[in-house]
Amino acid sequence: MTRALRYVPHLAAAGVGYVLFAYAAIPSVVVAELGAGYAQLGLLTSAPLLSFALVQPVGGRLLERHPAADVLMWATLAHAGLTVALSVAPTYPVALALRVAWGLAAGLLIGAGATHLARLAEGAAATRQQGVFGGMITLGGAVAFALAPRLAPLVGSSGTQAPGVALAVPAALALAAMDRRPTAPTATAGDGPALSVLANPAVAAAALAYVAIIGSYVTLSTFITAYVADLGLVGPLNVLVLLVATAGRAGGGAALPLVTSDRRLTAGSLVVATAGFGVLAVGPGPALVAGLPLVAMLAVTAPFGAVYTLAASATDMEGTAIAAVLAAGNLAAVVLPTVAGALRDATGGYGGGFALLAAVDALAVLAVLAVREV
Repeated sequence: MTRALRYVPHLAAAGVGYVLFAYAAIPSVVVAELGAGYAQLGLLTSAPLLSFALVQPVGGRLLERHPAADVLMWATLAHAGLTVALSVAPTYPVALALRVAWGLAAGLLIGAGATHLARLAEGAAATRQQGVFGGMITLGGAVAFALAPRLAPLVGSSGTQAPGVALAVPAALALAAMDRRPTAPTATAGDGPALSVLANPAVAAAALAYVAIIGSYVTLSTFITAYVADLGLVGPLNVLVLLVATAGRAGGGAALPLVTSDRRLTAGSLVVATAGFGVLAVGPGPALVAGLPLVAMLAVTAPFGAVYTLAASATDMEGTAIAAVLAAGNLAAVVLPTVAGALRDATGGYGGGFALLAAVDALAVLAVLAVREV
């Protein structure tokens, strides 16, 4: 039964990834049907990410008091119900309000899912499971980019959200039928102060690394299509980028035995990302420009699972640690694309945005290397 419990979060995570990116896959349809401008369209993606961050303090406390599988079950049901509501949203204000509420449920789901896995596995097995968990989120996004444009003519822009329910309901039903006690917190974990977790050097370093990982991932996903289009290249690049991200997240956990520790995997991957963004910032030849964003995406997604394990293994209060990491990363995902876009508007190019990402990744490398090996 414990083995079966490990697979359920992956089902729910794929549904979250699908809903998160479904509107972004059909921008012209959303603008036409909901009467939204492109700035308002961006809010449909950034507002849930802010909700992801804001719900984490509450999520962390819940996870220190209840089995992670209990929190995951109820969060998955809330995600499913709000997705159904989104699928019939008649106007932009209604859709935006529902996306904000959905982000709270989805953020709780992701935090509970990651904590759920941290309580069921240790070491390399935990990192591998966390990597697959993250890969399922991006795989769901890739499916949204491929499927939503085909559904939109049949069901409208809001109706494209509905497939996000397809995996959520089976996941919730499976959890309801299982013994969820193996994901309970330790007897004393809930008694500790949250500030002691935030002050833990490994948790702080993991949070900064997650800022680099998620901030770089979302920023690159946001601008990659327009960036490469400026080179005269066309194709389903949004799908390709998310598939690369999926491979990076899932493959990072599998590669852990080769680099021996979560700390080394995180630092090494972000060194590659720093170099990739640094070269892009100074403007290399067209061949490198076309390929380096994919290399950088692979590098910033490979340590996804390692960062969760690095934070969770540093304290008995793994729910609070993972919540802190999630909050930091998702706040960065709201801020960094906006700053990168402002730099693009001010300079007419993407060099400033790439330089920003290189700097953030480099700071994360220094923070992770400063943590003592365990």
